[in-house]
Amino acid sequence: MNNQTDVKDLVMSIMQGEQDYERLLNWLEPATRAQKGLSADTALTLALLLEDVEQQAELNDQLRALVQDDGAPAMVLSETGVILARNPAAASLFAVTEGESVLGMGVRRAEFDAFQQRIVKHEGPSLLRTFPDVNQSMPVMFIGFYQAQHQIFLLRAIECQWSESIDHALEDIFQLTEAERAILACLAQGMTSEQISQQRNSTVGTVRQQIKTVLNKLGATSQVQAAALASALASQPQTSAVEHAQPAHLSSNPLNLGESVRETRRIGWRRFGKPGGRPVLCFHGAYFGAGEFEQERDWARREGLDVLIVERPGYGRTQPPGKKDELLQTQIQDCLAILDHLGWNKVSLLSHDFGFVPALAFADKRPQQVQGLFAVSPPVPYDNQDTLDPVPRNQRMFIWSARHAFWMIRLLLRLGQVKARKYGPEKWMEMVFEGAPHELPFFDTASGKKVSVASYAFNLNQHSKGHELDMLHTVATDWTPLLRRISVPVQAVAGSCNSTFPLAQTQRLTEMNPALRLDTIEGAGLTLCLTHIDDYFGKWMSMMEGEG
Repeated sequence: MNNQTDVKDLVMSIMQGEQDYERLLNWLEPATRAQKGLSADTALTLALLLEDVEQQAELNDQLRALVQDDGAPAMVLSETGVILARNPAAASLFAVTEGESVLGMGVRRAEFDAFQQRIVKHEGPSLLRTFPDVNQSMPVMFIGFYQAQHQIFLLRAIECQWSESIDHALEDIFQLTEAERAILACLAQGMTSEQISQQRNSTVGTVRQQIKTVLNKLGATSQVQAAALASALASQPQTSAVEHAQPAHLSSNPLNLGESVRETRRIGWRRFGKPGGRPVLCFHGAYFGAGEFEQERDWARREGLDVLIVERPGYGRTQPPGKKDELLQTQIQDCLAILDHLGWNKVSLLSHDFGFVPALAFADKRPQQVQGLFAVSPPVPYDNQDTLDPVPRNQRMFIWSARHAFWMIRLLLRLGQVKARKYGPEKWMEMVFEGAPHELPFFDTASGKKVSVASYAFNLNQHSKGHELDMLHTVATDWTPLLRRISVPVQAVAGSCNSTFPLAQTQRLTEMNPALRLDTIEGAGLTLCLTHIDDYFGKWMSMMEGEG
């Protein structure tokens, strides 16, 4: 890229899904290898893009939510009438795809222009008439809203559809047959007798007789009155249905989810193992270690462990701290609130990768409550002299940014989310461990796919805010004083093939705290808590027996 305009165009095209995230990483790689910052002009250009990237990320989230919407037909159009997204109902209704014109919905250019002018003139939503049928015999009306921030139109079809329980009530109270209830829904949509007959493949005479019967049963004096009743029924908010289907496989050791409120903050938590067993407080990692792996839950139950995972700020459901709140202190207070609620006075600590630092902070703050800390794949404290060459490129970019230009973390996360969504929940680990192929075979297994899917939502739920905060207190902040003064027993286990936190650097933990014991599992990587669970649990149990 020759100038700052090229940089901006590349970043925004990645956000819009037009180019691949890899192009930016290729461009940034020389800077990360050289251990130096970007040029002043490039840094300024990227920094100024943050607001645009955030805005595009918000739009991407809206489009993604629409595509997954199983309700009435809905679409998003650009100001020029190009289809940007559509949900399944709209996809089955119109023979058009993303990137095509609204003309494919039977809307003439003049009609679309008039629709826009009404919205501007009356400062509110308007109606747009479309024709799914090429013969333009049966229109579908959409109500359209304009979003100035993203310069898009959101269209949602006007439908009259009530819940199944209301449908049964109409049958019981008014003795309306199924056909008569369908006629009532058509009336609510403003359809004429001729249109209803065409839709239902009946004669106009039959439909008119059905309409009379419906009016008589409802005690209505006009079709307008009947339509108003139907529209009111369909507009009532509907509660979420309870799922009663029996899963194909029901775990005997489920992961229980809960939620608490501390002051005004929402805190999500997870619990598994043997209720009332030996209390364990787990500090989960960035991508796994939050109880999704069934074999880990089986182990905990067999060994009599009652494992509590408090979702860390920015992950799952736990809200990030306020601007004036200190991150690690917030995590400690979250954990204490849940422990107090459970009545747990003494716990063993377990941490996975980035959870090591908050676990150290908890043990440092409340040593009287901690029997010991077992750390799986702990991170290493980086300084500006450390080479990042062994680290996979995707992860190296984040470490380099945290040390040289922390504002780039958010930029990389937003761009990375676009790529992650292209991979999808089952395959996104291919992006996480690009450059570390030895970590991936597990995620091709049935258990691995479950972990990947659960981790996807857990990590991306709050725009990867949790990962951003992890980089802040693990890479951008010097946490070695915590490690040097820790007074509780600490044992760590690391994989010999861990390229994210290379073993040669992990061994420095013992130099900073000679009391820390580090064991190595040969052939394991960052994912050792998934791939070598028997080895990891065996070492953990040995430590806990020593504690006891």
